[in-house]
Amino acid sequence: MPKTNSPAKPVKSFRLSMEGIDQLRTMAYSMGRSESDVLEIALDRMYREELRFNRAVREQIDPQQRYTTNPNETENNENR
Repeated sequence: MPKTNSPAKPVKSFRLSMEGIDQLRTMAYSMGRSESDVLEIALDRMYREELRFNRAVREQIDPQQRYTTNPNETENNENR
């Protein structure tokens, strides 16, 4: 996650599709962050998800099981 907005950060340039640019602008606006912050956050989330997926594969856990919800938990939360 971005820690500083230091001007000393290295600069990298990418070519994005028009759809990607529109999505980036929309996310930056809705999150109230800069476009570079949004890219860093998205990359960080994707990186973490990839690590979780690879760990699940390595440990022979079905990755889909990591995203199931407990129906009893859902019912208890609705009754509160």
